[in-house]
Amino acid sequence: MRDQEALALMKEFRQAFGAADKERLQAVTSDDFEWHQHAAHDPKDRRTGRVLVGIDALLGEIVWRREKWQNVRYDGLNERSAGDLLVQTFTISGTDENGNEFQADAVDLYPVRDGQISRKDTFWKYLK
Repeated sequence: MRDQEALALMKEFRQAFGAADKERLQAVTSDDFEWHQHAAHDPKDRRTGRVLVGIDALLGEIVWRREKWQNVRYDGLNERSAGDLLVQTFTISGTDENGNEFQADAVDLYPVRDGQISRKDTFWKYLK
């Protein structure tokens, strides 16, 4: 996949993610899509993070965050294509479900297979 095509795929995913648009997300992700998160809501999953399988699980997380987190901001978005891997970096900040302010530098890695995003691997370095 050429860089321009890959970055267009990333843009479509990002916009569909932001809109929580199931049909658009399904159009740009593989049937076996997984989101490997940096952390887990359940303490038993803390060591490995939480793995969400499928677009319905992804949408459930978006709803959960919108209900539980406040004042969320994304700054310094940067997206790059490295062949069959898309790399997204940004800073996220807000107030979490426990009322604690957070700020983190984030890296999301998106492997691309057959022209679709197959996974979202999320890594956070907490600044606050």
